[in-house]
Amino acid sequence: MKDFVQYVLYSHAFSGGIALLCGILAILTKKGSKNHTLSGEIYFYAMLSVVVTGLFVASFRGNLLLQTIAIFSFYMAFTGKRVLRNKKEVVRSWLDWGFNILSMLCGFFMLYLVAVNFGRIGFAGAMPILLIFGGLLTWMTVQDAVKMWKRKWVKNDWLYTHIGRMGGSFIATSTAFLLTNIHFEPAWIVWLAPTVIGSPIMAVAIGKWKVKLGDRKNKVQTAQV
Repeated sequence: MKDFVQYVLYSHAFSGGIALLCGILAILTKKGSKNHTLSGEIYFYAMLSVVVTGLFVASFRGNLLLQTIAIFSFYMAFTGKRVLRNKKEVVRSWLDWGFNILSMLCGFFMLYLVAVNFGRIGFAGAMPILLIFGGLLTWMTVQDAVKMWKRKWVKNDWLYTHIGRMGGSFIATSTAFLLTNIHFEPAWIVWLAPTVIGSPIMAVAIGKWKVKLGDRKNKVQTAQV
């Protein structure tokens, strides 16, 4: 069994490397171009492999932190890809609802772990990671659930969501790469550094697109059912 887990771990590392390279390529190529679309597709399925193999290894080792972070990472890639269908209306299906609810429960669970352990260890260990990532996952899933339920959207919101979610997923991939290759204490600094650096970059990119498309003030529209 240990040999099999080791092979799965190799597959996990290989898929992570492919995701990292394709993510960089998608960022550097022109949005909407053939290269951007292809690299994005490969990135998504590489991330799917990363999550499946990561969940297996984390389950074998009993690592709840890695399991929750894997779900957090893939939720962003999943919604970043699915939102491309929402150029005209918010699409909802059993797959979208199912993964939304699963990920929402994961976000609640991450915050629960912080709450029950705060009195004992405070913000030591993985607590800052669970608090920030759990809070982000909960906020995203609740926001997505409201959109799907009300079937409302903002003009060009699909584009900004796509950039934010895929970018966030890439940040998670970069975080995993740094953790594998850099050993630094306290470890939570390595966990959060890509988020601190990458989030403002994504905000600037989205802001530029809003200026380009004239969407500084978006008007909420209701989808035609």
